[in-house]
Amino acid sequence: MWYGPRSSENRTARHLLQRLLGDRAAEFTADVVADVMPGEGMSRESGPDWFEVDAGPGGVALRGSSGVAVASALRWYLRTACRTQITWDAPVPRLPDRLPRTGTAARTTSSYRHRYHFNVCTFGYTTAFWDWARWERHIDWMALHGVTTPLAMTGAEAVWQRALLRAGLDDDTARRFLGGPAYLPWNWLASLDGWCGPLPQNWIDGHADLGRRILDRERALGMRPVLQGFSGHVPRELIAARGARSTTLPWWDFEVGVLDPRDPLFEEFGTALLTEQTRLFGTDHHYAADPFIETTPPVTDPADIARVARAVHGVMTAVDDRATWVLQAWPFSYRSDYWTPDRTRAFLDAIPDDRMLILDLWAEHSPVWRHTDGYRGKPWVWCMLHSLGGRPGLYGRLDEIATGAARAGADARGGSLVGVGASMEAFGGDPVLYELLADVAWNGEVKGVRAWLENWAEARYGRRSPGLLRAWELLHETVYAEDGPGPPGSVVICRPTLEGDLRPELPVHLAAPPSPTVPPGLAVAWTLLADETTEADSAGPLGRDLCDVTAQVLTHVACAQQRRAADAALARDTDRFRAAATELLTTIEDLDALLATRPEYWLDTWLAEASSWAANPAEAELYEANARRVLTLWGRSRSELHDYSGRHWAGLVRSFYLPRWRRWYEHIVRALEAGSPYRAEEFEASLIDWEERWTAARSGTATPDPDTAGTTLDVVRTLMPRYRASRGGAV
Repeated sequence: MWYGPRSSENRTARHLLQRLLGDRAAEFTADVVADVMPGEGMSRESGPDWFEVDAGPGGVALRGSSGVAVASALRWYLRTACRTQITWDAPVPRLPDRLPRTGTAARTTSSYRHRYHFNVCTFGYTTAFWDWARWERHIDWMALHGVTTPLAMTGAEAVWQRALLRAGLDDDTARRFLGGPAYLPWNWLASLDGWCGPLPQNWIDGHADLGRRILDRERALGMRPVLQGFSGHVPRELIAARGARSTTLPWWDFEVGVLDPRDPLFEEFGTALLTEQTRLFGTDHHYAADPFIETTPPVTDPADIARVARAVHGVMTAVDDRATWVLQAWPFSYRSDYWTPDRTRAFLDAIPDDRMLILDLWAEHSPVWRHTDGYRGKPWVWCMLHSLGGRPGLYGRLDEIATGAARAGADARGGSLVGVGASMEAFGGDPVLYELLADVAWNGEVKGVRAWLENWAEARYGRRSPGLLRAWELLHETVYAEDGPGPPGSVVICRPTLEGDLRPELPVHLAAPPSPTVPPGLAVAWTLLADETTEADSAGPLGRDLCDVTAQVLTHVACAQQRRAADAALARDTDRFRAAATELLTTIEDLDALLATRPEYWLDTWLAEASSWAANPAEAELYEANARRVLTLWGRSRSELHDYSGRHWAGLVRSFYLPRWRRWYEHIVRALEAGSPYRAEEFEASLIDWEERWTAARSGTATPDPDTAGTTLDVVRTLMPRYRASRGGAV
């Protein structure tokens, strides 16, 4: 066997090294090579991905089967030889003056053909307003972490607009159907349309260009992006104009029109849409389509649900005879009452095994493969969902992530496993999970998470100490060993209520119940991290981790304080209520001051990204309204989705959550002083009216300037004496 060069991928890989390493990139070489059998002259691109590292006197040679493999080789060398790494919160590695000479390392080969990345919802909760510079950073990160199969939704609105216009709709109707930019993902999921729009033409044109740049770069690195399929969702105006057979599917406080797969318009419009998509963006033969992601199919007979499956896939194959349908397995769990074994079997069996790829979306917590006969032989991907809506709090299942995919693949029911992936709805938190998953993607599994954490912590902080290692042992035993669906819920982001026991209901993002007690191990880890952090560390990863652990402590404290305040209010004890509620408000203020020390936790960054796309004041108003609403009210004023994407962000805590709790405090105090009952309906109506005004406001949250916000370490040192005491019963 010999190696054949790939010049264009080599150039792309070298440019990646230059972006990540700056002048030090000159000490590295990048070679993307194809395995070729002598005399055959054929590239064996279907073989497994691999990389090699050779670090000698002449520099560090990175070789691999793709640009992604070469980037992964760099990540391996940085962490293994240099004890440093590149993560999304630490993008610049600490390189020694002289690069370590490790000789030629053994070839690393991935057993997973697909290393998947993204969730449709990520394009609303995280990447909605990214520009090219931000996308370029993340594509580099994906390559470093071995991603081969990223979902690619940016720019799909241009495809839809063109297809709708060709179908006979006018432009205003088409752009109104698309809705606002933050809500496009749920249009693609056939969950809503026409919400918080209409979509401006400038946005459509700009994102068509951005989508092409994203795809060009991903493909140049050897990735095979997943584009959009068609599941039957179209504007009701088009259904009416054609007299097409259809049904209406409800989703929370929305509903959409969906074509009957037997109607000719289903195939006609679907093929037109995918033809337009191929014209604009090309294809890598993978198409994402989820006809009933969280809705109940309008048919009951297994034969009818099989007909839907064949229609969805038939549109793909009419345009691309190599099409593979990428399906999220979420409905089989979310609507398990509908998806009986007979219906599930009929749906899956309707598609050839080699023409479907199934994403087991929440495999680390609620795997579906065990209950679907291993998807009946269909290739599938073990995915880590991790974050629903960007909910705040440290959370993860490190041990399950380390070995879950390997155990699934070894099970007789899971034998068709072909990949691992990250399917988070939002990201930016808990980087340790994504680093571990990247190692699983290349090594199949990670045995011994404790030893892995020791090496990871050293690479993250640039040093190894007993205090840091013990802190991570404790975090591993507490927040990263949770059996529940998410971190303990934050009462800070909950909408206050005067109903019942006066304790708020959590948003529907499946966090665990709020907890008024800080786990002892978390409290000790907090102290250890604070003791280890220096002023030089404060702005870096150690400061970030100290901030996250501190925020988790305050979340528990706030829960205890709110419960004491609620109990006092129910007992009509004014003094006790004032004391407990004042403590709660102070804790929320302290949380905002803490978060203000971290630029990654600024609401203003999110709002500025949204406004940066505006070509005029009207667009700026629309984009910021989208950015504000998706984090808060989400849907209509009384939507059950409110606060689903609530965050612990500086500015959001101070300007939205804190005023809500102040209004709760003030209403209760007035009622106590007047001897009147708590008027729950009146309070809720006034609160929602205030929330609507907040979403309609414009920038001016005034996140503190980094020069005046204080360092993370300074703020934590101020807070620790208060919260180590028995205040809140927490620490």
